[in-house]
Amino acid sequence: MRMVRHYSKSEDAYLAASSLGANGIEAFVIDDNAIGGNLLGVLQKSAIRIEVSESDYDEAYRILTEFEDNIRSKD
Repeated sequence: MRMVRHYSKSEDAYLAASSLGANGIEAFVIDDNAIGGNLLGVLQKSAIRIEVSESDYDEAYRILTEFEDNIRSKD
């Protein structure tokens, strides 16, 4: 498995994973709502990752880049 993107909000991660699924790529959302500590003992929300198989990485990267570009162009 290889991380293709990371997000700070779970809804963004699930939307991206759904976009990949619609294009035939199995994607996994990892660390959804995970809380961890840093070296100072302060709790912080972890990044939410999208992971895909190594063989799907290049296509997943292309799809998510195009997907995010389309979202930005509508703002």
